[in-house]
Amino acid sequence: MFNELSVRLANSNVMIVGVNFDEDPRALTLQIADEMGIEFTVLSQETVDLLGMKPPDVLPTTYLLSPSNEVMAKLIGMQSEQDILEALALQGLAQLTD
Repeated sequence: MFNELSVRLANSNVMIVGVNFDEDPRALTLQIADEMGIEFTVLSQETVDLLGMKPPDVLPTTYLLSPSNEVMAKLIGMQSEQDILEALALQGLAQLTD
């Protein structure tokens, strides 16, 4: 679903990225992403550290970050595409819900 959503949002100011909080080496993270069929950007641990993101208490967890990297929303548990679009709409991105 996130692969499809990342394509759908490609021409917007929203970007889907993945985060591996396991602190694996970058090559292993990319290998795992490839094996899982993840087609969107997966952040390196260095980038995650720069963002100040800590591992969530519950998996899966989806974060919505502002352009200045502030956590605007934290969605816990499985999310549908509609859930994500509604959360984006609450952050002022209503045009994406078409």
